[in-house]
Formats: sequence, C-alpha cells, structure tokens
Amino acid sequence: MGKTLRNILILIAFLASLHVEAQIVKVPDEKKQKQNKKNEQWLIDEQLANQYFRNQEYEKAEELFKQLYQKTKQTYLFQQYVDCAIMLKHYDALEKDLKNFYKSNPSYQKSLVDLIYVYTLEDKTDKATKQFNDILKNLPDNAPIIRNLSNLLQSRGLYDMALVVLDKGNSMLNGKETFFMEQASINHSMSNYQEAFRYYFLELEKNPGQYNSIKNRLQTMMFYDVNNSITDELRIALLKRTQEKPDNLELAQMLVWFAIQQEDYDIALAQCQSIDRKTHDQDAQIINLSGICLNNKQFDVAKEGYTYILEKGKSGPFYGQALTGTINTEYQKLKANNSTDVKAYDKLKKRINEAYSDINTNDLTKLTLIQADIMTYQLDQTDEAIALLINTLPNVGGKQDQAQLKLKLADIYLHEDEVWEATLLYSQVDKSMKEEPLGHEARFKNAQLRYFIGEYEWAESQLKVLKAATSKLIANDAMTLSLVIKDNFEVDTTGMELKRLAQADYRIYQQHDEEALTLLDEIIANGNEVSKPHALFRKGEIAEKRKEFENAEQLYLQIVEQYPFSYMADAALMQAALIEQNHLKNKELAKQHYEKLIDDYPTSIYTAQAKKNYRKL
Repeated sequence: MGKTLRNILILIAFLASLHVEAQIVKVPDEKKQKQNKKNEQWLIDEQLANQYFRNQEYEKAEELFKQLYQKTKQTYLFQQYVDCAIMLKHYDALEKDLKNFYKSNPSYQKSLVDLIYVYTLEDKTDKATKQFNDILKNLPDNAPIIRNLSNLLQSRGLYDMALVVLDKGNSMLNGKETFFMEQASINHSMSNYQEAFRYYFLELEKNPGQYNSIKNRLQTMMFYDVNNSITDELRIALLKRTQEKPDNLELAQMLVWFAIQQEDYDIALAQCQSIDRKTHDQDAQIINLSGICLNNKQFDVAKEGYTYILEKGKSGPFYGQALTGTINTEYQKLKANNSTDVKAYDKLKKRINEAYSDINTNDLTKLTLIQADIMTYQLDQTDEAIALLINTLPNVGGKQDQAQLKLKLADIYLHEDEVWEATLLYSQVDKSMKEEPLGHEARFKNAQLRYFIGEYEWAESQLKVLKAATSKLIANDAMTLSLVIKDNFEVDTTGMELKRLAQADYRIYQQHDEEALTLLDEIIANGNEVSKPHALFRKGEIAEKRKEFENAEQLYLQIVEQYPFSYMADAALMQAALIEQNHLKNKELAKQHYEKLIDDYPTSIYTAQAKKNYRKL
C-alpha cells in the first residue's frame, strides 16, 4: 500500500506541474493576443485617419493621428498630425507639441524645421530666425546631416535657409566635400539663374568629372526656356566665367558645346582653336565641328576649320579628312549658290585629281563621290564619271563605301535613263545593307525609280515598309511619295494625272527643268486638287534654284492660300519663311510665316524648326 500511495502522489505532483506549465504558457499568449488586438485597432484607426486626411476632414484626422501617436510613439504618426495641424492653422498647440517632441527626440531635425516653418506661417520672423540660428550654431561638420537639413528646409519651401545651411557646410568641410550642385539646383528652382550658373561652374572647376552631368542639367534648362531668357543669361555667364578663368579647359569646352547648341559656329570654332593652342588635342573636335558647319551651310566657318587642320601639315592624322572637307565645302557652297560657273567646277575637278595622292583609302570614297557629282551634274562628263566609279569600286573594301559608290553610280544611270542598270544597283545595296540607313536610302530610291516609270503598285509596296524606317528623312520622304500615289489614284482612278506628275518629277531629277515646267503648267491648268499643289511646289523649287526668290515665295504661298489642307501646305509655308529669312531679308514677314506654321500646323514635322528659327529672329 505504501508503495502504491507513493506512486499516486508522484502522479498527482506530475499532473500539477503540467497544469502550472500550462498556466505559465497561457499568460504570455493572452498578453500577445491583447497586443495584437491593439495593433489591429491602431491599424484600423490609422487607415481611418488617412481617409479623413484624403477627404480633407482635417479636424477628425488631426485628433486621430494625435491619439495614435500618444499610444504608439511612432514618429511618422506625429508627422501626420503636424501636417493636419498646419492645414487647420492650429499654430499655438503645434508650437508646444513640436518643442515637447524635440525634447524626447533630439536627433529628429524635422521637428525643428517644422517649428521654423510654423513661425514663418505666423509671421513670427524673429522666432524663426532665432530657431534657425540655433540650428546653425549646433550644425556638425557631417555632410549627410548637412544635406538632410537642407532637404528638410527645401521641403517646407525655406529655400534661402537651405542655401545658408549648404553655404556653411562648404565652409565647415573646407573643400573635403561641396554642395555646389545642390545650391545650383535650389537657385534654379527659385529662378535665380545667374546664381545657379555660378554654382554649376564652381562645381565644374572643383570636379571636372561632373562635366556631362552639368551639361545635361543646363540642356534641360534651355529645353524648357520658352522665351530664351535663360539661354541669354547662360551665354552671358559662360562668356564672363571663361574670361575670368581662361585656363580652365572644362569651362572652355562648355562654351564650345553651348555655342554649337545656339548655332554660333564661329564662336565655337574660335574657342576650339584657342583650346587646341594650349592642349594640341582638338583636331578631332575641329574636324567634327567643321562637318557640323558644312551640314548647316556655314561654309566659311567650315572652311576655316578644315584649313586650320591643313596648316598643321600632311603628317597630321586628320590631314586627309581636312583636305576632303575643304574640297567638299567649296563644292557645296557652289551648289548652294546655284552656280553655273563651269570654270569654277573644272578647277575643283583638277584640284580633286591632285588631292588623290594626299589621301588614304578612308577618304577615297568621299572624294570620288564629289568628283563623280561634278562630272555628271556640272561638266556634262557622265561617261567619265561612270568610269571613275567603276574603277574605284575594287579599291575600297568597306561594305559601306561600296554601297555609297554603287548608290552614286545608280543615280547617274537613272539620270541618263539607264533605268534597269540603276534598279539593279539599288537592289544590290538594299540587299547588302538591309535595315541600315544606306539600305533604306537604296530602297527609297528604287521605289522612286518605279514611280518615275509608272510602276505605282511596286513603288507603294516598298514605301509602306519605309514609313517605319529609322531614318526620319527617309521615312518622311516615303510618306510624302506614298501620299502622292495614293491621293492621286483616289481622285483619278485612270492614273493619267499621276503619270504626268511622275514624268515632271523625273524630268526635274534629270535636271531637264524646261521640260518639267511644261508638264507642271499643264497640271496647274488642268489638274486636280491633289496634283496642283504638288506641281506648284515643284515650280517653286525650280524658281528657287534659279534664284527667282520672290516668284518662288508666291508659288509656295499660293499652295497655303488655295490648298491649306494639302500635305504640301506646311512644307510650302516653311519654304516661304526661309526665303524671307535667308534671301529677301524681311525678318518680320519671315516671323509671320513661322507663326502661321506653328499655329495652323502644330503637328507638322517642320514645327520644331519653325519655333527654333522664330526664336532666333
């Protein structure tokens, strides 16, 4: 019995211990459950407070956020309460709460910034200034803390104070780290552009590696410069700074970049040459700049740039490019002036023959293309031009050079009515270059050839593909020619009018202007609403080529007045504006044409250039 009793007592003790353990485990579970319920309720209340705030029920939101903060001590909830109190202008209570909060959270800078902000809202300038000075007095020489304080001040619109903080930070860190970029950004947002530029230049001088970043920021500023005022200020600031710091190469390069953006090519070249005299490493940039000038018909500046490189001697790595560029500049200038001076072209041809011995293979193609052009279109030496191109083809190895020479050869064959020779070469280039720009060009020229000879369906099938070409120029040309074919067929299903238009275009291509004019006059007299504006535009181009600028402008304006909804109208208005700007020198009339283009044809491909030209005028 004793043993049995002992076993019973042991069992009772064991069961009792299990009960005690269960009680120990159960107590924390109950606490956790209660806390979870609290958290769930706080989350519901927070969602409700946010909903009140979104609905602009700030009184309810303020009360609920304050209660939630008092219960949870979560900083972000206090901040939301602050925002509500500011909206409700409960400044007195908020001042007290902000001070108490800061006592409990001395590392939380935002509460002091909010206190300064509240003082400014109450027009308590003295208190705001005192509080700000206290912050400055205790500002540590720690870049992240300085930057954070500045950002907090900016978030409340206290830009002047943010700048003072950064300025003091520059002094305290003594060049170890600077805040020039931030200071530039703040001044930009305050429309203090000269100060913004000053800080950008200081950063550039301190950290030349920031060149591209600063350039991008300045480019963005100019992009949104509606009335050119920022751009004008930047010009002044850059010129002044480069004069003050003539030995700073990054500033000098920035001025070159800016001058190119503003199409002040003479300034850009002068600056490049100035840099080169110090560094002797600007040849590539001067060659590139000269090419830009040539493309923009700034022939004298282009020639000056190329000549500068030529004068360095034949041993220079860019001598061949400069020589080719000089010859091309002279040729393009003669063409731009519609010169018929056979002696000038013949002299240029002889100069090219002499230059062949001074160039390498890379420049051979360019020089040969110019020579073939002169022979064909200026000296009536087509057979000689064809022979030159055929003989040069085996001497160039690059696929691109081969394609360029074949395209030129095809153009000459088409000029001479050798249609099938031309289409064969265009097809070869199209196939070999596929989706590259030269391939697109070849495909367009082949489609144009088919248009000339009346194979409209074949032409249209190629033009549909080219509308999506990566080359904007080819895509636009393809779209225009496609519209010519499509719209004419819609008006005249017989295709007779389109045939006459295509014949006129072919005669213009072959430089048989008199024959073309006869066909164009017939179209203008008897054509339809699609073919007539096209014919008027072509007559305008011929008049321009002959330097009959007033006649050309009248033809273009006739399109705008009589066929304002034609796809030729915006192009015609652009041409009229350019004639007034560049030839008749009537700036006011040019501005009127640009204004009409911008207002009446806002989606035109010419609108961006019209705006640029208008601002320049």
